Amino acid sequence: MRSLGRLDLISILQNRTGKIILILCIFAGLIGVIHLVSYASADYGMDSSSDLSTKIQVGKSHIGENASSDMNMSGQSSSGSGMSMSGKFDSSTNASVTKSQDESHENYHASANENGSHGHYANAYEKISAGSDDEFTVQAQRHLYKPGDSVTVDGSLWSSLMASLGNVSTVSIQVKDDDGNMVYDGKGQVNADGTYSTEFQLPSDAKKGAYNVDVTADVSADVLNNLALKTKGTLESSTKIVVVSPNAMSVKAEGHDFDVQVASNSTSVTNLNFDEPNKKLSFTVEGDAGTKGVTEITIPKSLLNGDLTVMIDGQAMAQSDVVETADTDTETTLELNYHHSTHQIDIVGTNAVPEFGTMASVALVVSVLTLVVVSSQIKRIRL
Repeated sequence: MRSLGRLDLISILQNRTGKIILILCIFAGLIGVIHLVSYASADYGMDSSSDLSTKIQVGKSHIGENASSDMNMSGQSSSGSGMSMSGKFDSSTNASVTKSQDESHENYHASANENGSHGHYANAYEKISAGSDDEFTVQAQRHLYKPGDSVTVDGSLWSSLMASLGNVSTVSIQVKDDDGNMVYDGKGQVNADGTYSTEFQLPSDAKKGAYNVDVTADVSADVLNNLALKTKGTLESSTKIVVVSPNAMSVKAEGHDFDVQVASNSTSVTNLNFDEPNKKLSFTVEGDAGTKGVTEITIPKSLLNGDLTVMIDGQAMAQSDVVETADTDTETTLELNYHHSTHQIDIVGTNAVPEFGTMASVALVVSVLTLVVVSSQIKRIRL
């Protein structure tokens, strides 16, 4: 038996079998590179237009801190549909958001232009300026918060009201839960243009439910006594926020776990599905008619990313009803507003988790076949 020399290797590459071996090696290398890129894309949220063959399993989860807001979600794997979740979110937090915030969402039933609704949602609600119809405004930066979150409250006083009050330098801001417990009592500085703002942090054990935000203009007793009754009625303004804990679900796709978090004041959130071919995340919300619903959902970019479009009952949601409250390298958080009844909400992306599992299998098979062929050729030369 002789050793394999340089000329033998050249001889292998020059014959037909050698060329096949070389092609297989190059192909295996390319598959390996694609596999590594796809793996990195899944872990770090890189864009990929590759499709996904998904089988998702979700364990039971439960939220039930108090009587005013209990959310029970349970799920099980379902063949073909990806992920399912069923359960109920019992809540007394279906409170109407006050006039200043309602006005920015009344176009919910208007037909939105779908072509203009793809992605690029605002990261805050439109500021509502005080005027003759609403002389004293207040609004929160978001409508739904979680325990421990920082809350920003701002608003404005109409210039004519400012003139009638004289020098108004501060406003008093009080925030109470639905049991009347005070969670914040502070001041906001009024600027020369009548705007004010303050920020506070909710306790980490904040009670779940609706919170009242009451703001009063600080005026002296002398000024107050000289004001007309109608003007006195404009010295206060209020709004509401909802405090809810998110429900985290573990989603399995291509051997990886993805966490999708949902927090809502709807009485039930069910039928959470990931539709791989259409790159769509869907769920159903339900609540008492005549109340406002708000849902926050956090989606890993490694599962669904790109330009996101939010649909409700098959129609694009109005831009003012969707706010992108957070957008990091790894996930996107959306806050959705709607009038309660029963709705199906779809979130459609342009990219889904890449199909790195299949690529890895192909690369492994090609590599093994290549090794077998090379090994057989080497044995022939040595003999």
